[in-house]
Amino acid sequence: MEHDFLIYMKEHHTGKEKAVPSAYLQRRFLISSRTVRKLVNQLRNEGNPICSDENGYYYATDQKELLNSIHQMTSRIIEIAKAKNGLVKALKHFPNDSGQLRLEIDEGREKR
Repeated sequence: MEHDFLIYMKEHHTGKEKAVPSAYLQRRFLISSRTVRKLVNQLRNEGNPICSDENGYYYATDQKELLNSIHQMTSRIIEIAKAKNGLVKALKHFPNDSGQLRLEIDEGREKR
């Protein structure tokens, strides 16, 4: 599926002007929105230039398109980090049984 998805994006949705909404890809491949996101993430992790913007997903044609997508992701990372930090601050409202606060890291997940 991953290979077919990549070939399809290269052949039909190269360039920002040919961006395709997730809903279209869901219908085209008979998959869920979660599966679209998972496929895109896997392809990106392998170094394939699958970009996205407000119009959908596309295969990058140049460095500018790729940098725009990287910038968009960086902005989302910053906002997610702010939200996480706010939740960490909220931990003061939920001390453990001993009355102490504790934040443990477990396989990339934080928990009290």
